[in-house]
Amino acid sequence: MVEFTVVHNKNGVSQWLRLCFISIFAFGLSGVAIAGTIKQTIDLPWVLGQTLLNNPNLKTFPYEQRVIEAQQLQAGIRPNPRVSMSLENVLGTGAMSALSSAETNLALSQLIEMGDKRQRRIEVAEFELRQLNSEFELTRLDVLSEAANRYYQLLRLQALEEWNQRRIEIERNALATIEKRANAGAIARADVSKMALRVARSEAVGLRLGGELRVAQRRLAAMWGSEGDFSQVEGQLSEFPQLPEAADVLNAIETAPSFVRLLDLERLSHTKVRLAQANANSDITVGMGIRRNEALDDTGLTFNFSIPLALTNPNEGNILAAKAEQDKVLEQQRLARSELRLSLLEIHQGMSNNLSQGQRLSQQILPIAKQLLKDTESAYRIGQANVLQLVDAQNELFAIERELIEAKAATYLQLLELERITGQSMTKTELSSVQETL
Repeated sequence: MVEFTVVHNKNGVSQWLRLCFISIFAFGLSGVAIAGTIKQTIDLPWVLGQTLLNNPNLKTFPYEQRVIEAQQLQAGIRPNPRVSMSLENVLGTGAMSALSSAETNLALSQLIEMGDKRQRRIEVAEFELRQLNSEFELTRLDVLSEAANRYYQLLRLQALEEWNQRRIEIERNALATIEKRANAGAIARADVSKMALRVARSEAVGLRLGGELRVAQRRLAAMWGSEGDFSQVEGQLSEFPQLPEAADVLNAIETAPSFVRLLDLERLSHTKVRLAQANANSDITVGMGIRRNEALDDTGLTFNFSIPLALTNPNEGNILAAKAEQDKVLEQQRLARSELRLSLLEIHQGMSNNLSQGQRLSQQILPIAKQLLKDTESAYRIGQANVLQLVDAQNELFAIERELIEAKAATYLQLLELERITGQSMTKTELSSVQETL
């Protein structure tokens, strides 16, 4: 298998996020290396690139953006002037019969918005666009995180499949040894049957893992709307990632995408309060026109001015509603900060536990289990151990190896979740230095 550094090195999980952040915030989609055709073996950058381009959840954003941009245009439109015409004292009786005493009025008027209503509408539309961008960045980060999560789940299943193949190989070798001893009359045929049963059960596990692997491939391919036309993903969960400092994790709360979205929402709610207050101001209508009196054969100018009498605040209810919405957002911010802190600490502690357990397994327990199996196999060949002891030694090694695979997969997924929530890389590599300069 080709070595995949995004997973092999200790900083692997954060590396893909930095690649995404560089492509998203600096170079756009052109910064992602994307293959033109489906490959049999795919890597994580290819997966993320296809997801960015083809994920259905990301394709609606341009249309939503156009809606907000159209609303921005609408918000900036000023009221049009009005033209009016009236004809009086016509078609009456006596002196006012026909049009001999007609009075014709032609007027032009303009509504003048008071309280900076137009500017407030523009501000609301601008913050709605900013809020949409925040929502999209959060959605894009969630989609990329889900794609990476499914990628690592597929790596986990590939590792388990390789583990099971090694298990079958060890058990078949043991079966061959047992058959030789049984044929020589040194042991009972029941021992052969027992080991043959173990081989059959391991082969059944292999079939189940193969089915789960195909399902995981389809789930991963669904992130870019494909059917899973690839054979495997590159990489191995060979090392544990680095545990980020708890202080660094907590310091990232203020810039976490979900928290930033609430900050933008608070600014939007504040702008809506200002718009509601502006709408409480009465608008002024001014105009001028020409009046023609046919009876006197005279023409004169007319001027008009009107403003509603604000005996009560016409927008009081809307102002109170906007302020209540703003208070709700502020409370959501306080709650979100507390929940983010708790979630990050829980994930960080879980990752720390998995790292400690995994390191203990790999450095202390696994070598002992390997030595136990080696010693038991040697003892079995010379008749100093029975088949039950051999099976028990195999079980110990297989269980520890699987537990180690699960611990490694869990730490990568936990680090991925930390970076998804914070929107930041939690480890330092050369790529992170590049990101900081952008």
